Amino acid sequence: MVFSSVPQPRDTYLLWKRFSFPSKNGPKSAFAVPTWVAKQLNSAYSVMLGMLMAQVWTIIIAIVLYYLLKWRRKKKGESKSFPPLVPVLWNNRGELLGSFMETFKCTQEKTERIRIWMVGILFLVLVAYIGQTALSIIVPPLIILNNTAPVNPNAVYVPPVKHDNPSTAALYFLEVPAALRAIGSTGSAKELLDQRVTITPTETLGKTSDGESIIGISYSYNVTGVDFGLQKYPELTLSVSGSCVTDYSPFNKTTISTPYVVDWYTIYNKTESASLFDGREPVAYFFPGPHLIKGALETSNATWTVLASSTQRSSFTAGTDPWYLTETIPNANTDTAYRVRSARPVLSCWEDNVWSYKGHNSTFSELNSTLLPGLELSQGVQLIFSTHLYQPMILTVGSHLGPSALLSTTTAISQIFDAGTSSIRNDLSRLVQAAFIATSNVMTDTTLYPSNSDQTLENMVIGLIGVDDFVVWSPDASALSMTVLITIPSLLVGVWLLATLLLFLTPVKSINNLDSGLMFTAIKQENPDFDPVHNKPRATLQEISNDIDVEKGSQSTGDNKKGPAQTTAAVITSIDAENDHNEEVKN
Repeated sequence: MVFSSVPQPRDTYLLWKRFSFPSKNGPKSAFAVPTWVAKQLNSAYSVMLGMLMAQVWTIIIAIVLYYLLKWRRKKKGESKSFPPLVPVLWNNRGELLGSFMETFKCTQEKTERIRIWMVGILFLVLVAYIGQTALSIIVPPLIILNNTAPVNPNAVYVPPVKHDNPSTAALYFLEVPAALRAIGSTGSAKELLDQRVTITPTETLGKTSDGESIIGISYSYNVTGVDFGLQKYPELTLSVSGSCVTDYSPFNKTTISTPYVVDWYTIYNKTESASLFDGREPVAYFFPGPHLIKGALETSNATWTVLASSTQRSSFTAGTDPWYLTETIPNANTDTAYRVRSARPVLSCWEDNVWSYKGHNSTFSELNSTLLPGLELSQGVQLIFSTHLYQPMILTVGSHLGPSALLSTTTAISQIFDAGTSSIRNDLSRLVQAAFIATSNVMTDTTLYPSNSDQTLENMVIGLIGVDDFVVWSPDASALSMTVLITIPSLLVGVWLLATLLLFLTPVKSINNLDSGLMFTAIKQENPDFDPVHNKPRATLQEISNDIDVEKGSQSTGDNKKGPAQTTAAVITSIDAENDHNEEVKN
């Protein structure tokens, strides 16, 4: 699963290549083609399904009619003839709807005696027609798995994490777009994010000595191998759970530094400040904890802190949230009467990141078969994970968003924001959702760096094995199911061969005598004057039908001339003769 707000460049994926499509039910063999080709193949396979069902119906109706005529021949009192429906069904075998309409018509004629076998054939044709229609609707979409394609290994870029100032600045510049894409996708994917990301309601844990609220919020989400786009190991799962609480203890004091008031904090043994010097809108600063601590695993838990510089910001409305608690501005000479109080709490957080595979757990630094038996991630994939997921993703995203990290900032108008609608939970929810998106996109984002990025920082995955063990998403590419691609043509050929063998190498081949062309030729041979088009001077079809009782296969008592009834009997007789011959051979 990828949440993308930018098109995937054409040179970042490969077409006309077989690969493993990531699926929650396991990898599927797929073939990448341009989307326009996939649409054409989809139409072609719909036609093939129609041909397949026509061949299946030919086999069914041939066997049914063969044994029906054989049964009628042996039945006491039945002549060697057949009702008009029999040749109609055979000659409409390629069109199920036509067969259904003709069969239904026969059951409605008052002159025709409805037989049980007619109702049975009507039901059989109806089932076959419904099956053909259902297959044409259900099967073709199964050909196209998704708009995915295998990544081009030459397009994957992973910069190193260095701690010198020039490298840190360069890396920050390269990674900001990924954070912006993630935060920008939170609005468009809201329904899906609500299903995948859990954020608890705000819980009041207590009060400070000054009567201010101490609140707590928890969150969690899972990202699977399918979400990452891994061609293998869909069961691999990163489980993220975290919690934050407002903490007033890091606040030290408030000083006046003309022209603004400055709040001072101690965070992880370092002095930090918050004031209007940071900007007119609220802004957040993110600080990682000094080291990993024990969580679900020995080193799976990380701590981090957020300092919201919201003090003294002007608001249109009164705020009650700990970050945005307001006071009345005395002698206000502006359109606003409120401003955020000083000494706002920091948000003290922890996050537990546990990787699991088939019942075994590990951390990002040990994604190998030793701790996760059966997991054989390539060197390239392991390096991507360890480079981008070594710390909580919410911390990475938040620190790269800068002024855009807080949702409250987006409500600012002319440097005045709305404290009444702003809250820590709203800000945190948006950041957690962005972190989930950024985590899911961690593989794809390696292909979206500027083309000359390796001139700024070297590419660490050059030459590594398995760096292309994932897929990317693009509306211009489609993954076709190899199973469906091979199965449908194979079935069509197999059924066609079966029908050919049945109709040419078995006793059922006698049914071929029911073909309209053969019957018409036989009628012309028996009755040269028969002409269904012209009334004069030859006999017409109506004249013939007046003299023939098709069901009984005999001429009417009013005329002794030779007519097609003999031909009708001749067809069924040919079937009988072949059956008799086969029986003699057996005996």
